[in-house]
Amino acid sequence: MSVFEAVNEATGEWVLEGFLSDVCAPGEHLGRYPVLGGTDQAEDYAARGYHLHYTLHLNAKKKRERVEKLRSLRIPPEAHASAVHPRAYLEPSTELGPGVLVCAQAATSSGVRLGGFTHMYTNAFVGHDSTVADYVTLAAHSVVGARVAAGEGCHIGLNSSLREDVRIGEYAIVGMGAVVLEDVEPYGVVVGNPARPIGRAG
Repeated sequence: MSVFEAVNEATGEWVLEGFLSDVCAPGEHLGRYPVLGGTDQAEDYAARGYHLHYTLHLNAKKKRERVEKLRSLRIPPEAHASAVHPRAYLEPSTELGPGVLVCAQAATSSGVRLGGFTHMYTNAFVGHDSTVADYVTLAAHSVVGARVAAGEGCHIGLNSSLREDVRIGEYAIVGMGAVVLEDVEPYGVVVGNPARPIGRAG
């Protein structure tokens, strides 16, 4: 919500109404904003002309299950709100899918594509000609080298680094501070410097 607030300070683009939450009851508040209902009401809000920004899928655990929940909601692509913090830098050739969030001081180089529902946190960087698929999380201070292919739903952890030309498989998890020098298989979990596999996600 703070990124949308920062966008509003610069552009006044959004009217921020509140949250749909399955954890807090309607009428409760998350920060300054009320809980309006549950996610089962998302389709109704979209049909009434609201834009939504979905975040449930961002937790690295059970991510595939949460992505399937989002897909099941049948929200049209144009109803998914994106926000790029005014203090982020996206090189002008950067392509964005729907529902993307880019935090302050994040940056891209030329020829980057950020897939739908990607979240790019503070000081994350994506190098030139890299492709980030849908539902990817780029944690704070993560560095993605040039010509990297990050697969659907993968999680690139805090302060991690990916060398150029590697492929990160779908729903893989790159652990905090990992230095990735080789491809990571789908659903793989890697940690350390150099990164080594320790198991499977989900």
